[in-house]
Amino acid sequence: MKYRELLRTTYFAGFLFSLQVALTVYINSSYLATKIPNFLIGILYTASALLAVAGLFLIPKLISAFGSSKVIGFLMVANIFNILGMILSKNIYLISICFVLYFAFNTLIYLGIDIIIEHWSSNTIQGTVRGAYLTSLNIGYMLGPIIAGFIADRLGYGVLYGFAIVFLIPVFIMIGFQLPTVTHIHTSKANILSLARKFISHPELGSVFTVNFILQFFYAWMVIYTPIYLHQYAHIPWDTIGVVFTVMLSAFIIFEYPMGKLADKFKIEKSFMVIGLLIMGIATIFVTKAPVLSLWALVAILFITRIGASTVEVMTESYFFRKVDHDDTGSIGFFRNTSPFAYILAPVIASVVLKIAPMWTLFTILGIICCAGILVVLPHRRRRSHV
Repeated sequence: MKYRELLRTTYFAGFLFSLQVALTVYINSSYLATKIPNFLIGILYTASALLAVAGLFLIPKLISAFGSSKVIGFLMVANIFNILGMILSKNIYLISICFVLYFAFNTLIYLGIDIIIEHWSSNTIQGTVRGAYLTSLNIGYMLGPIIAGFIADRLGYGVLYGFAIVFLIPVFIMIGFQLPTVTHIHTSKANILSLARKFISHPELGSVFTVNFILQFFYAWMVIYTPIYLHQYAHIPWDTIGVVFTVMLSAFIIFEYPMGKLADKFKIEKSFMVIGLLIMGIATIFVTKAPVLSLWALVAILFITRIGASTVEVMTESYFFRKVDHDDTGSIGFFRNTSPFAYILAPVIASVVLKIAPMWTLFTILGIICCAGILVVLPHRRRRSHV
């Protein structure tokens, strides 16, 4: 298979996989609430994130030993059984275990696809490749909510999770049988402490890691609490929420690929990180007004939050992968750990906030955190990298 065909096939696999994730990601908490006590939901998210943190350091070693096809294929087959366990079992402990594994394995599969993409791309086109890959993922993310809202309202959660299985099967076939397996990668022997020291000792790597963590914290907070806020407090039905989220996520489709091209041409990642953080932060604060806003005003505000997020996402991806080699899987895994770290902290912090304040304050706090992120980037914006 030729280089461009490899990338196109990987992009398509990423699209189908992200569509599967998007079908469930916004309704997971609501579905779990029908099966288990509410106080356990945050604990399950934290447990899955902790498992993902451990797995992200293990996956590169497994890929080096067994190849990407076998490792990613195993995780996908395991997730098919995890989904079946979630929708067929009546035992809350088994449902909980299946959810923790399902959510964690999705994160590990993303890292596996990341390693494949990085293996076949070069520094001169990182922005373009990353922009195209993120666009393929985000088309799936965009379509997922509208499909999920329609199915959840009319056919129920079980059928929705069944559709997730349907989309996993062709991804398993493409990665397991169509794409050449990746094995010849360096598996870093560095532990989490040595990697943390590396990122701290190189301020520009540290700053992009921190910005990526803020972005992932934004995603985690929004994914868990925006659907609940819109459904329970703004009284918006699920099928309408699906349409709202689809329009909101279209920002990623519109902006990420051209932003990646700009990053390749002008190397302006840091400046655009600042702009993106400010846009997503300020717009997030206005989400607090959702119960009194017209539907179109709410859609516009959520769309603007994702203009900011899409800008930050492609700039952090382009900048980071321009600074590390494809065989530096330790650094890549550490960078990817920002997502599970965010899913550990976000529910904990939000739970504390909700004990003493109404839910709308979550979005004010999140907006302030996003805006404060510029303080991480500004000191290094004009500095040349020595990484």
